[in-house]
Amino acid sequence: MDFLSFLVNSQRLTQWRPSGGPELMYIALSHESCDLDSVVSTLAIAYLRHRNPGTLQHNYMPVLNMLRRDYPSKSEVRFLLEKQQIKPDRHLVFRDDVPEELLLRSRFILVNHHVSPFHYCTEEVYDYRPYQCEAARLPIYCQRIMHPMHSCAALITERFDSPIYNYSNTHCLRVYELLHAALLFQNNNFTHYPADQLPHVRDFQLLQFLEKHLGELEAPQRTILYDTLVRAVFDLNELTLPQVLRREFKLLRANNGSHLVRIALCCFPMAVTRFISFEFSQLALQQFAAEHSCDFIMLLGTSMQPRGGLVIKEIGLMPLDALRDMEDRRLFDHLIINLNAALEPFLALESYRGLDFMQGAFFFLNVWNIQYYDMLNLMQRIIYNWVSEDVYLPN
Repeated sequence: MDFLSFLVNSQRLTQWRPSGGPELMYIALSHESCDLDSVVSTLAIAYLRHRNPGTLQHNYMPVLNMLRRDYPSKSEVRFLLEKQQIKPDRHLVFRDDVPEELLLRSRFILVNHHVSPFHYCTEEVYDYRPYQCEAARLPIYCQRIMHPMHSCAALITERFDSPIYNYSNTHCLRVYELLHAALLFQNNNFTHYPADQLPHVRDFQLLQFLEKHLGELEAPQRTILYDTLVRAVFDLNELTLPQVLRREFKLLRANNGSHLVRIALCCFPMAVTRFISFEFSQLALQQFAAEHSCDFIMLLGTSMQPRGGLVIKEIGLMPLDALRDMEDRRLFDHLIINLNAALEPFLALESYRGLDFMQGAFFFLNVWNIQYYDMLNLMQRIIYNWVSEDVYLPN
């Protein structure tokens, strides 16, 4: 079965029921961010497992860990998959396509993450990030492929290059083109490495393995491919404002024992000041907050740094109740003070003092090294400190 036929068949597997035989259902589950690296790696490893099934013909279904309605917001993913004739209505399975009873019956292959509510039935993990032992709680029989690389696509490519894991000698050019693009994009076109060190970088070695099958590219040709993907990231013309907000977001919760607060972090490749300048931006924010029961929304506007890689350049923090609640006002002040005082990472915030929008606070970052997960981790620490101060406040 070729790659596209495999993807078509994976949609039918959402209706799978056990027949009483030894065959099982394995779900390859992407990271919830569904970025280019996660999506490509998920599709590729599921296909590789399907082509190398072992003695039992188990079923393998790649699942993108996002709602189907949010797929258009992933502009670079949509661009790359469309180039390979992969269409969401025909070839892709999303989280909300999979019935709950099937999730409960399945075994899991976690891709680009290793902390999951499905940890108890996870059999394989592919992740290049440091292992979080206490949070992961993986079974002792779970195989962890967590080598220190710079992309999950590199881990998957390594499996295709392995005669032990890829004993069927499967080499699909369509899959290799996807992995090549993900490797190139995740490594920022390898511009961070001196030319004499490149041959020793494992991600680059695996890129060269792919190019042995696809045709070797010179540096200028790789740059053209990389720049095309970067342009796709910032091509938001077809998106509505609610879709921009849902492109990449995380909900944080804080409970000091008497007051529960929900904060949404929405990250998108657009200046925050531009987003709020649109006519219906306030309505979009209010609708998003109502849907997710948010008390605060933090907007994170990203830009491409000179040497490649998306970094946060603008922040906007907005209270949804206009700070009428005293506890919300205390938390708002706590967040602003600690964002300005943060040293790890240092944000070098510069306030937009004349900007009046939804009682919010807006800042420009005078540094070029703050990424989405840096801000997410910082906000988690700040919220934890607020909860701790309130919980342990002496009478």
